[in-house]
Amino acid sequence: MTPPRPRHPKPDTNQAEIVAKLREQGMCVHDVSSLGGDILDLFVGGYNLKTRRDEWVQVEIKTEKGALTDGQQKYLAKWIGLPVVIARNAEDVLQYFGHKSPKRRVKQDDPHI
Repeated sequence: MTPPRPRHPKPDTNQAEIVAKLREQGMCVHDVSSLGGDILDLFVGGYNLKTRRDEWVQVEIKTEKGALTDGQQKYLAKWIGLPVVIARNAEDVLQYFGHKSPKRRVKQDDPHI
């Protein structure tokens, strides 16, 4: 059994990096993680390249080994609103919106090409 989420949780260690990358890609990010309880971490809005319209999605950020709490699982079982993405990195959210991962810029003189 996963322990319940505290009333005033601290963000996952990867949350700031994920939020920054999403904003760099033009996503609108509302961080609601400080509300605590079983609500998920973020609301993310952006243009979905697959559906060709603006959309919102609710995002729960987890570290590589993180798992949903029992309360979050119950919340999601009753949830009938926005789509939900469980994200371990920004690419998980960007993939929902049909965006490809940003490619690493390579210098022309890079010996690893």
